[in-house]
Amino acid sequence: MKVTTAERSKTRKPPQQYYYLSLLGFLLLLWGATLLWFHFELQMHFSHLAVGISMTLFAATIPVVSWLIPFNTLQQHQRQCQLVWFSLLAWLLLLNSLLLYHTGGTINPLIYLLLAPLVLGMLILSTSWFMSLALLASACYLSLGFFYVPIMSLKVQSLPAFFAWYLHGSMLAFILLVMLLALLIFPLRKRLEAQRSALSQQQNRALQNEYLLSVASLASASVHQLSTPLNTLSLLQDLLKNEITSDQGKAYLQTANQQLSVCINALHSLRNKAEEVSQPANAGIEIGALLKDLRQEFALLHPQSELMTSSEVDSGLLYVDAAFKLAIMNLLDNAARYSPTFIRLRVSKHTGRWKLRVEDQGGGLAQNDLEALGQGLMEEYHGTGMGVFLSRMIIERFGGTLNFRNGEIEGQPGLIAEVSLPISEAHDKLQDNP
Repeated sequence: MKVTTAERSKTRKPPQQYYYLSLLGFLLLLWGATLLWFHFELQMHFSHLAVGISMTLFAATIPVVSWLIPFNTLQQHQRQCQLVWFSLLAWLLLLNSLLLYHTGGTINPLIYLLLAPLVLGMLILSTSWFMSLALLASACYLSLGFFYVPIMSLKVQSLPAFFAWYLHGSMLAFILLVMLLALLIFPLRKRLEAQRSALSQQQNRALQNEYLLSVASLASASVHQLSTPLNTLSLLQDLLKNEITSDQGKAYLQTANQQLSVCINALHSLRNKAEEVSQPANAGIEIGALLKDLRQEFALLHPQSELMTSSEVDSGLLYVDAAFKLAIMNLLDNAARYSPTFIRLRVSKHTGRWKLRVEDQGGGLAQNDLEALGQGLMEEYHGTGMGVFLSRMIIERFGGTLNFRNGEIEGQPGLIAEVSLPISEAHDKLQDNP
């Protein structure tokens, strides 16, 4: 059964839960090792019953946070979610305070472990909730300064044993706090970098969409401005038929009329393409229908050339909009300009991706031009290279890539333009960026 993106997000643990469980396990391990060291190495005596209850509560918190609290549901209710996280962090503060109470209070070097829940609180709590947690931590610290089991009642054997306990405990607390910070900060840093990368990709996609819309708007405006003079010329053609009587003049007039028809058809095509880019559809395009439309449009634009198509799949759906056809047509148009006698479009599936290859026998390109092709505007590749530049932006909107390489096609050197497009993931991206 295929699992959708929404279902995967429901089963995935939120990062705050991961951080909390890591902190909980860290404190449980630290207190367990420290208490064993106190008892066996320093021969300090404390209330085993009270300490055992505290450690049991520590351990019991793990299954509660792992399975019993519905964090995925709480994430939809911000205030309730903040209250739950505050309660869990406050619970850690109280458990730490209880253990510190039985092991010397503020004189215990592990007193700095009260900072650990505050570090995590800075990451997951709002300002008001964090300030409440900080006040609670301060109250716990002050309380431990007045209420605790005195160190002398722990039956420390000697003053050197006391100093060993304090110095070694301070060293242990420092090292483990550094490890805790690393445990929290490095995953957070990685997550922030991933978010920054995703944000950058979204910004680039937004800029590309804006650029495409601006080009489409410019094309629509140009069509509107050129339509009036072309219609006027069409009317003048009809009037000139009665004014011109010579055979040579009529031949000139017929040639002018043919060229005028070509301009009008090109304007209609430009208007249709601009509307396709401005109003994308989310239903997807059947691969067979795409190949049929490309053959028909190519035949109209290049009547002297023939587009050969081959497909390794009988059917399939490309989750793209109509602008994708414009991107492929730009590649076919460039191939026809360099290689009017041989243009081939091949479609296949490979490792979960669509592969569309446009091949020609135009001799290929120099390596420098090949690397720069489609990355920006070029003066040496069909004018400014606007078509290839737009094709790359359109393809990247759907999570695809466009690459060029030289190759040998049917024994002749030529250029291969390969489009790689996700089979399923592109649909999610298209729905997120309509």
